[in-house]
Amino acid sequence: MAQNADRSMTPGGMAAMARRVGIGGMAAGIVGGLAMIGLMIVVMGAQGSGYASPLNLGIPAFVKTITPPVPMLPTLMGMMGIHLPASAMAKVGPAFASGHISPATMKMLSATLMSMHIPTAKLSVMNALMTGHASNTMMANLLSGMTPAARSAVMHAMPVTVAHVAIGAITHFALAAALGMGFAMMIIGVGIGQLDLAVLRTPAGILAATTLGAVAVYVVNRWVILPAIDPMMRLVPEGWFLVSHLLFGVVAGLGITMVASREGALAGHDRPALAIA
Repeated sequence: MAQNADRSMTPGGMAAMARRVGIGGMAAGIVGGLAMIGLMIVVMGAQGSGYASPLNLGIPAFVKTITPPVPMLPTLMGMMGIHLPASAMAKVGPAFASGHISPATMKMLSATLMSMHIPTAKLSVMNALMTGHASNTMMANLLSGMTPAARSAVMHAMPVTVAHVAIGAITHFALAAALGMGFAMMIIGVGIGQLDLAVLRTPAGILAATTLGAVAVYVVNRWVILPAIDPMMRLVPEGWFLVSHLLFGVVAGLGITMVASREGALAGHDRPALAIA
């Protein structure tokens, strides 16, 4: 046992322990991320926004623009309070259905909308949607201005694409894994290994730390990062968004507690060799 302890104190032993803690933290983060996204899928599906919406619409907006397909434009116009005359709808309806609006049709539709005295803001949104130049901020503002029922109907009607879901899943679990690893290294490597904080050498202390960390991540996400990078995420129910972060903190904390126990970092064991400089 003494030889094993001495070996763990060598640079190679400490590096190996750091890898184990990091990998264990990543695994804990992935499981926490699964619980988090699972909750949001159930919540958004139950409220009528579509079970796939978190992965199909919200998270993919980190890396790409999410816009409705052309065939959805008549529905969106109706929800925006824009009702084309029957004569105009007869001309543009086939174009909407085909998924392609020719320049001539777009010019005619723009003239019709202007003659209807549609507010400039709505005209700008329609032009951006028709030309494919709508931004995530524009889409988020459009949906946020709708009633909850209308917003849920639009989100539910958005096509579920494999690419969007894949991007959403990869992005979500990559962030969850990185966060879990960061929590584990800070708690076990710094808090226990370097600072020898007694409070972190108990399961309750680790759970409290990861839960508080998850709350901090929620605050930064909700009020700093997401408004600038992924405005579509503000369509997620705010209360449940906080609850999902708390769930992540608890689940990841349980996993990190298992890692700490395996490494002998809990109370009743000698101080672990791992310390992050």
